[in-house]
Amino acid sequence: MWCRFAYVLAVTGFGAFAQTPCEQLKMLKLTGMAITLAESKAAGPLQNSSKPAAPAAQTLPAYCRVAATLKPTSDSDIKMEVWLPASLAWNGKFEAVGGGGWAGVISYPAMASALQDGYAASSTDTGHEARNADFAVGHPEKVIDWATA
Repeated sequence: MWCRFAYVLAVTGFGAFAQTPCEQLKMLKLTGMAITLAESKAAGPLQNSSKPAAPAAQTLPAYCRVAATLKPTSDSDIKMEVWLPASLAWNGKFEAVGGGGWAGVISYPAMASALQDGYAASSTDTGHEARNADFAVGHPEKVIDWATA
């Protein structure tokens, strides 16, 4: 689900983004999803106050950062982000990035690399914030969220 949303936003939302300020994407309403952040980011180093700083080498072009929470079930809490290049020089491609294994984090450095290469990018925490399977005990819907992310 998250990947389909990210792809649709990257492909169809980018055209709208070229005409509409990034911040207006926060008004987008879709069933089972709430956009929690939509902000324009100026070119410069990757900065995310809630996560460790990225390597200084990751200088990004200007982009639109969109964060959302997906709740396909009552037990779901999937965090994801989509970054849309602000330049009309966007290569027209979308790259979903993420970690292997239990992947309970949004992969900011991988998103930064994709953005640097001209891609719209997205990542997800696969519905949990851990690097192990503790989240799965007693939560079969969270296991489905993780497996389908």
